[in-house]
Amino acid sequence: MTVCALLSAGGSPGVTTAALALAMTWPGSVLVAETDPSGGDVLAGYFAGHVPATRGLLNVAYEATTVQAATEAVAGQLLALDELGMHRVLPGLADPRHAPPLRMTWHLLAEALAAQSTCVLADCGRLDGGPGQEQILHVAGQVVLVLRPTLRQAAAARPRVEMLTQLKGGLAGPVGLLVIGHGPVTAAELSRALGLPVVGTLPNDRKSALVLSDGAYARRGLESGPLLRAAAATARALSTSCQQASDGPGSRLIQPQDAQPVA
Repeated sequence: MTVCALLSAGGSPGVTTAALALAMTWPGSVLVAETDPSGGDVLAGYFAGHVPATRGLLNVAYEATTVQAATEAVAGQLLALDELGMHRVLPGLADPRHAPPLRMTWHLLAEALAAQSTCVLADCGRLDGGPGQEQILHVAGQVVLVLRPTLRQAAAARPRVEMLTQLKGGLAGPVGLLVIGHGPVTAAELSRALGLPVVGTLPNDRKSALVLSDGAYARRGLESGPLLRAAAATARALSTSCQQASDGPGSRLIQPQDAQPVA
């Protein structure tokens, strides 16, 4: 199936929280993979440290002698986000010092995620063009840049759109923006400035966000909160896009010169 890469333009807009919100409202089975080289957050965050750090991406890397071996290893490293196990997560690195030794296996890990039988939401963290991100972007059929609607985030995103163009060799496949909260710049203005469509918007729902990011508060009522209600619409749209990419990916060329100044 298709990999959807979620990346940050900088400034901690909440990529992991957004990925979990999308996964929990995904129409069907889905896998969140924490592929941020700087480390994963879900074990200490959403699971609030109650799950031991014995599963995750590093264990898959140990088994990744071939793409097939890595693909088979993923299944044993997943944690369920729901009772039915339809929505699952592959925890990321517990220690960023483990990232450099993975340089020789990132391509196998990326291909293993692309070979999964379900859509994969790859939480790639802040876009910096490192080897791990480059390999994930190489297999991604969908790319989503997560940012807040501010001039600072727009300025940070512009060179990263150029970086994406270089890493993807022209950004083949759908690329869009996921806008978090409200700010002085509208989603439409961000779209015009960066030359990318907005695939969805998520509200500033602090209580729900803290459940997903830090395991705070009770999870009861999370599904009916503003964050997950808004995430459901975006999840449906991304699910359709991922399915289309899986059936037969098209090509959408996004060039940096398409961008316009923020009004």
